[in-house]
Amino acid sequence: MLKQPLEAKIIVLAGQSNAVGVGHVECLPAHFDAVRIEKWNEGYANVPINYYSHDKKSGGFVPSGIGCTELTKRTIGPELGIAEELDRRYPDGNYYIVKCAFGATSLWCDWLSPSCGGKYGRGGEEHLKAVKLNDGMGDPAYAGWCYWELVKLLRESIRTLEERGMAPSVKAFCWMQGEGDADVPEHAEKYEERYAGLIGDFCDDFSGYIDENCVFADAGISTIWPLHARVNDIKRRFAADRENCVFIDTIAAGLTTENEPFGSPDIYHYDSDSVIRLGQLFTEAFCRA
Repeated sequence: MLKQPLEAKIIVLAGQSNAVGVGHVECLPAHFDAVRIEKWNEGYANVPINYYSHDKKSGGFVPSGIGCTELTKRTIGPELGIAEELDRRYPDGNYYIVKCAFGATSLWCDWLSPSCGGKYGRGGEEHLKAVKLNDGMGDPAYAGWCYWELVKLLRESIRTLEERGMAPSVKAFCWMQGEGDADVPEHAEKYEERYAGLIGDFCDDFSGYIDENCVFADAGISTIWPLHARVNDIKRRFAADRENCVFIDTIAAGLTTENEPFGSPDIYHYDSDSVIRLGQLFTEAFCRA
């Protein structure tokens, strides 16, 4: 009898800066003991991550730990909470994280998927001719470039795992985004349509790899954003109306943005303890289903 290949369970993490993670390592000792922090520095080799995180690429699977974030910052992202929780629950579970996240990006433009008008095409490494846009932050962008980078990274990850003789399957899609669409009413009103398009295109692009019980976990945004209530209501309703979709109420969960770095808080990004908690909430969502 032929031996079945070992399943490689993929957790996708995508979104903007709070998915990248801006939890400052220097603030961790105020919340966590030294043994735990040392483990995070060492990383979880049994829960590896392949990431394209703002301006930094891992170049393949590496241990999930501190620093899978921005090139110039000593920070942590939600993947650390995911990896720690998976290690606790399933130390031999063959989980792999694929993270693609870029700060100051929107679903209106940057994450626009093909069915909603994104200019980056399917089926190859060459994208279609893109229309240059402006993402509202003063930086040039192309419609759908973030979605396309996610597709390329996940394809690369799947190929790597298959070359190792494994059978990859996407078990969860964790989405931490919406801040970039919570400033303009028109962008907020289109959020549900474009998120539905992104999820639909993602499932089409990875047909055959999406687990039948794959969970789509969508985290709410903080109260600092002008249209946070509208965007969060859309997220909550979307999840309530669809099977295998979960809304994570980050406000009700007590996640904070107003405390760190100490003395000069960055109110737009989750504090270090909240970054860990966000990862735990994602894990609870896809393990509960």
